[in-house]
Amino acid sequence: MKKILFALLLVLNAIVVQAQTPSDSVIISGRVTDFNGMPIDSCTVMWQNEQYEPVFQTLTDSDGFYSVPIHKGKYNSMVAIYQPSYAQNAIMKGMPENEHRLEFWGWNVIADRDTTLNIRYHRMEAYGIHAFYIPGATPAFQIYVRPMSLTRTYKWMKNQQSSVPNAWQTKLSPSINEIGIRVEIDGEEVAVLHKQEIEEYINANEAFNAYLLTVEKPKNLSNRPYWVIKVELSDLENGDRGEGLYYMEKPNYVQ
Repeated sequence: MKKILFALLLVLNAIVVQAQTPSDSVIISGRVTDFNGMPIDSCTVMWQNEQYEPVFQTLTDSDGFYSVPIHKGKYNSMVAIYQPSYAQNAIMKGMPENEHRLEFWGWNVIADRDTTLNIRYHRMEAYGIHAFYIPGATPAFQIYVRPMSLTRTYKWMKNQQSSVPNAWQTKLSPSINEIGIRVEIDGEEVAVLHKQEIEEYINANEAFNAYLLTVEKPKNLSNRPYWVIKVELSDLENGDRGEGLYYMEKPNYVQ
C-alpha cells in the first residue's frame, strides 16, 4: 500500500512540475512611460479574461520597467493603469487636473512567445479596437476604435452638472478634423487611407463618436500567425494623446 501511495505521489508531483515548466508560460516585459518618455512608477499592467477580471498582473519599477511570466494563450484584454492618477481616483484625491490620466488598452492579446511590449499612455484612451479585412476586396484593413479624450470628458461632465440640454451629445473624442491618427502593423507604419467618423450607440437615444479606419497592409509581413496593430491617437485641439493594440489573427491561425 505504501508503495502504491508513493507511486501516486510521484505521478502527481510530475504533473505539477510539468504544469509549471517554462514551456507553458512566456515572459512579457517592457517599459511604461508617458509620451515624453518619462517612466510611470508603480503602474499596474494586467491581462484580463472575457469578464474583465485580472488573470495576471504586475507593477512597474521606479524606471517604468516590468517583467512577468503569464500562461500561453489568448486574453480578452490587457490594461496599464497608474491608479492614483486615474481620472476618478485623481478627482477624489484632489489632484491637479493636468495630472489626471486615463489608461492603455490592448485587445485580443495573444501570448505565444516571449515578448517586449513597451507602453505609452496619457489623457486619450483608444478603446474597443477591433480590426478585420474584407475577403476579395482591396488589400486593406478596416480598424474600429473609440477614442476618449479626458479633457473633452470633463467638459461633458460639467455640461451635465449645469443641465445643458442634450449634454450627452458633447463628443468625448475629437471630430474628424481635430484628430491625429497613426497606425503601425508589426512595427511598420502604414498609410491611413480613409477615416470615417461614426456613432456607437449606448441605447436608442445616446451615442458616442467613434472611427472606422481603412489602412493599407504592411509591405513586410511577419511569420507570426497574427498581426499586431498599434493605433496612436492625438487630439489636435487640446493635446490629449493615447495608443492601443489589437492582435489580429491571420486566416491560418490555430488556437
